[in-house]
Amino acid sequence: MSADTEMAVAAIRLGLQALRAQALGDTADHEDQADVLRALYDDRAQEASVLGMVSSLLTDLGAAIGDQGHEDVAETIDEAAGYVQDSAGLRLERARAALTEAAGR
Repeated sequence: MSADTEMAVAAIRLGLQALRAQALGDTADHEDQADVLRALYDDRAQEASVLGMVSSLLTDLGAAIGDQGHEDVAETIDEAAGYVQDSAGLRLERARAALTEAAGR
């Protein structure tokens, strides 16, 4: 793995640890947890959410790989991008909405 990739992974790890601390810390409440779910996936701002960014990266990566002549690989990556956003993201959105409703906000 290149140094740039390792540095990017370390930054992502730090960000996810911060989200974990916010959602699971001693003082975390429903609002904090809903905020973390929204950061992970926000249907109204998909491109700004973590899963939206992952999906976008996968889509772009699939396109680049397809341009290199590996259409079968590109198709698989594109399916993964759709799954990240559509399946995982929409489930998180439903969980956030239910949590928000349960907390009465």
